[in-house]
Amino acid sequence: MPQWTAGGVRLPHGPYIIGAGVCKNPDTTEIWLQVAPVVSGSYTAETRAGNPGRVVYPQTLESFLEIGFGLNSYGMPNTGFQVAAKQLSKFRSEQPLIVSVAGFSIDEYIEGVQTFNNHTRVSAIELNFGCPNTQGDHPDIMSFNPGAVRKLLEMLCVTVEVKKPIWLKFSPFSNPAELKRMALLVNKFAEDYTLAVVTCNTFPNAYAGDVVDPNNGLSGLSGPAIKEIARGQVRWFKANLDPAIDIIGVGGITTGDDIVDFLDDGAKAVQLTSLPFWAGNPSDFFRQLMDTNTSSRFIERLTDDI
Repeated sequence: MPQWTAGGVRLPHGPYIIGAGVCKNPDTTEIWLQVAPVVSGSYTAETRAGNPGRVVYPQTLESFLEIGFGLNSYGMPNTGFQVAAKQLSKFRSEQPLIVSVAGFSIDEYIEGVQTFNNHTRVSAIELNFGCPNTQGDHPDIMSFNPGAVRKLLEMLCVTVEVKKPIWLKFSPFSNPAELKRMALLVNKFAEDYTLAVVTCNTFPNAYAGDVVDPNNGLSGLSGPAIKEIARGQVRWFKANLDPAIDIIGVGGITTGDDIVDFLDDGAKAVQLTSLPFWAGNPSDFFRQLMDTNTSSRFIERLTDDI
């Protein structure tokens, strides 16, 4: 069997991870962590209830696969750093646990790293730079504010003895020059941390009409509709990142052979979020992912010697 590693984390059964958004709290994290590596969160400094009303469309896995996209406006509900850290410490599993951290300020991102930096159960810390809910002292979405990203990574160097791999999750960039500038910025910190780039977050501000209530229907777009955008992000980052920085692909993966597409593009592993969310449980998720009609290349890749 191949030995899969991405972003400084060994993946025991294959190059896939349950992405942030499926396990928004420790309770759901515990369920999925029994069967796969999990990114839990995103967590913020304080507890958040999230947005009220209808926050997700469609309602079923069958509808999601039929229409080929999903929309959400959750508002980032979570338990907060301290409660999450305490509850996650109780979990026992061979699967790696990655914690996603978001902040309304650079100081809050650093607080999140400090909270989980010495956590014995946490394998890596993912900094969520793609969430529009965290526009505080950085008025842009962090992905589009290289100055704020630079300041955060510089402050981490001098304020925290970072012991965990640091994963940076970005929004999709439509401007290749903007993506290249961010990649070159991240390269400057390749010797300071074990780094990985996670690309890409949902496409922001897609219009959901009257099926999602918050933000006048403006929502994050996910699912197969963004797969080719996400693959392009992987290829652009691959061309511009230091080879020491792994790329973890995200976006529109609903079959095993989708995973192979991302690996061929240059990703070391992938995260899946929409499919497990709409599947609702590990059994239905793996049934769809490993359908023999759409996973033959993936099954072959899993059994190849490398």
